[in-house]
Amino acid sequence: MDTDDDDTPQAAPPKTLEELGYSAGGGRTAAGGGRNGGRGTAGAAARPPDADAVLREALRAEAPAQGLWKRTLQWIVAAGLTVLLAWLTYSRDGWIPFLSGADLAIHEFGHLLTFWAPAMLCSFAGSFLQVAAPLSLGAYFWGRKDRFAVILCGAWAAENLNNVSVYIGDAQRMVLSLFGDDGSGSGHDWHNILRDLGWLNATDALANAVRAASVCLFVVALGLAVLGFYRAHGE
Repeated sequence: MDTDDDDTPQAAPPKTLEELGYSAGGGRTAAGGGRNGGRGTAGAAARPPDADAVLREALRAEAPAQGLWKRTLQWIVAAGLTVLLAWLTYSRDGWIPFLSGADLAIHEFGHLLTFWAPAMLCSFAGSFLQVAAPLSLGAYFWGRKDRFAVILCGAWAAENLNNVSVYIGDAQRMVLSLFGDDGSGSGHDWHNILRDLGWLNATDALANAVRAASVCLFVVALGLAVLGFYRAHGE
């Protein structure tokens, strides 16, 4: 028997997500029926904040303090410490509590490193290392573009140069109290060096030259601080 085409059952069109009760956030809405109820909205509210957004907010809050340090404060602090160290250096005969103790440790380490070398080289190594160590650190920080640390290392090297100049100036007088000296003066590095070179009569001239180098290095360190401040505020 023939059937009428109009009596054939038609497939229902697919329902949209909204009709099925899903929200755009992936959860079921309240209209979605009894199993999920209002969980979709609560799930979205409980979702943790975006980590990148939190980091951006933290950096934005920290930026003013960093800008103040980089543009102004680091140069003022560096200049102040340089001037303070210079004053202590030239007002205390080359000896500064704590800092000079560290310098002495570096000086003795220079002797330890060269104990195998000829006596003159071993004597010279102590004074050389106590100046070379801060200069090497300064070169390292220069490569890292940390000008604040460069300035402080320069001032530290200048302080050590003055300490060496005091040691050289004592080569003839030998009145300084030396670490590990038995009282005979046999361990006086610069007396032994200048004696072997025949330059004991040039002691004062050499000491003054090293002290002048110390002053120049302090001026360079202070100049870097002033230049850094000027450049930061001239941009």
